[in-house]
Amino acid sequence: MANERMNLMNMAKLSIKGLIESALNLGRTLDSDYAPLQQFFVVMEHCLKHGLKAKKTFLGQNKSFWGPLELVEKLVPEAAEITASVKDLPGLKTPVGRGRAWLRLALMQKKLSEYMKALINKKELLSEFYEPNALMMEEEGAIIAGLLVGLNVIDANFCMKGEDLDSQVGVIDFSMYLKDGNSSKGTEGDGQITAILDQKN
Repeated sequence: MANERMNLMNMAKLSIKGLIESALNLGRTLDSDYAPLQQFFVVMEHCLKHGLKAKKTFLGQNKSFWGPLELVEKLVPEAAEITASVKDLPGLKTPVGRGRAWLRLALMQKKLSEYMKALINKKELLSEFYEPNALMMEEEGAIIAGLLVGLNVIDANFCMKGEDLDSQVGVIDFSMYLKDGNSSKGTEGDGQITAILDQKN
């Protein structure tokens, strides 16, 4: 479990860093077709699924991260708007689809970091959904929530109505994060990203 948490945290760091760097180079509002953004959501989904308790339903096991996300409105009342929007979206039939829509709306509002921090600070509520050594219950979850602040420099706009969020398959594309070992520009870029994140934090 500790290795999984570490790996997920490192993936989240890479994903957030890459997304900020590419978005700033692009210099425009991002939409749902943007590959680094798609990857970011896949990584976030993996982080939120880590160590979820299996809820037994008559259809078998249901491991959904929508449950903990629904809690946010109890902690941050303004998040109720997102939860209501998600429930009103036509065509969303699964808890996973609702969770994915919620993440997108929170990012558009530039509130994802704030909402995640609120969740992570309420371990007693999260323990209903997560095993004690899940990422959201441990230090790695808090680190990721802190890193998400950097995404507030990004403008994203999603048209949720046409998207099939229920049946997307979330697979992490590692090739996006593998750099050419011979290039010295990589470390230069890393320094710039660190500077941007430091300024935001």
